[in-house]
Amino acid sequence: MAVDYKELLNEKVQDEYESFIAELKGMPSEKVIEHAYEKVIKEDLVICIENGNFSRAEAKALYQKKCPLDFCYREWLETDCSHMDMLERTVNETADRAYREMKAQNRESR
Repeated sequence: MAVDYKELLNEKVQDEYESFIAELKGMPSEKVIEHAYEKVIKEDLVICIENGNFSRAEAKALYQKKCPLDFCYREWLETDCSHMDMLERTVNETADRAYREMKAQNRESR
């Protein structure tokens, strides 16, 4: 029977995340705040890994990393993409929609 590296990876990543959270809980609040971004990104990475469509070889390669979640987090930090780009787009689109709604309400109230 073949080893299910996807399942093993999911378990390892979940354990790694839970250890990270336990570590955060032992820190002073100022330190926890310093790690807030890391917590949010790692939480999202856990979901991405759980939902990932990896080949057996890819799952095995990630599983064999000492800390696959931290490995993915460090890779994320090296990318050009950021949550800020997505947030800025969301805020701009929301402001535009709010403006259109306000304009429509002003027309209706006349």
